[in-house]
Amino acid sequence: MDVRITSRHTTLPDSLRDRAEGLLSKRAKYDGRVSAVEVIFDEERNSKKVEEILHIDRSDPIVASGEGDDFNEALSQVNDRLDRQLRKLHLQAKDHRAPPLADALSEE
Repeated sequence: MDVRITSRHTTLPDSLRDRAEGLLSKRAKYDGRVSAVEVIFDEERNSKKVEEILHIDRSDPIVASGEGDDFNEALSQVNDRLDRQLRKLHLQAKDHRAPPLADALSEE
């Protein structure tokens, strides 16, 4: 998985960069098809924004953004939003019309 961390109008401390990389390393458990992740830290006048873009093979990219008073708060928001979107994508991929495996095996 390729990880790209970008900062706009600010400099990032190493602790924040390490925290972002640690959270991104957990993304592979939801979907092994995640090929690249972009994280953009942006500082504006009164707020700090974080945007994450997950590039998934054979699927559209997933985008989430968060805003807060500091980057840690915004990063937590983005992390929660991406978790929800990945769970939703994973549930949609399942075939809910298929019979349960136990029923299929008992018929044989």
